[in-house]
Amino acid sequence: SKKFNNTAIIVAGGMGSRMGGAIPKQFLMLKDKPVLQWSLECFDSLPQIQRIILVLPKAYVDEGRERLAGFKPTKEFVITPGGARRQDSVAAGLKLVTEKEGLVAIHDAARPFMPKNIIEKALEVAEETGSAVCALPCYDTMVKCQNGHIIKHMKRSELFRMQTPQVFRLALMRKAIEHARIRELEATDDSSLVMALGAEVKIVEGSELGMKITTPEDLRVLENLLN
Repeated sequence: SKKFNNTAIIVAGGMGSRMGGAIPKQFLMLKDKPVLQWSLECFDSLPQIQRIILVLPKAYVDEGRERLAGFKPTKEFVITPGGARRQDSVAAGLKLVTEKEGLVAIHDAARPFMPKNIIEKALEVAEETGSAVCALPCYDTMVKCQNGHIIKHMKRSELFRMQTPQVFRLALMRKAIEHARIRELEATDDSSLVMALGAEVKIVEGSELGMKITTPEDLRVLENLLN
């Protein structure tokens, strides 16, 4: 069997302020386990992944350990404190990877149900091309607005909704993070940091099941899927 050397970085470094709850959304219960445990178990079950790094807000690392008492990883598993921005959290995770070669799959803990076959496809494409990000085509009519008024209709065939995982060769992601640090670039998504290097980024089809929990309503939608 093929020897893999791939790392999953599960990013849960944010506080999820739009949920309006007292605890970060990644700790909320979804059915019988915390939101973030679903992603951890999914990546833990993938033969292509060797290690999992979970990035939590600094103040919640100990609580995270307690809440994940029910998670029994079969892979190497570490929890590390993140930073103020997403890219700081990704950088914190990358620091723990000593390998030079291999892939890194960066995934939002707030997307608990991304199907396994889609993650595997992203890993496969990144193995060939150096990068692969999950994204969905837009089926709705898309418009650009200013001050509450439509100013332009966008060509939806060119528009995609970005998801995670976003998978890159380790060296490429390290370079992108370092480049962003030097140039003081900020991004809400890893692919834009990679593209800032002038590198190409390939899209693989994501899934509606990979929706992100942002509001209390999103959590209810995912709970209904489990019933």
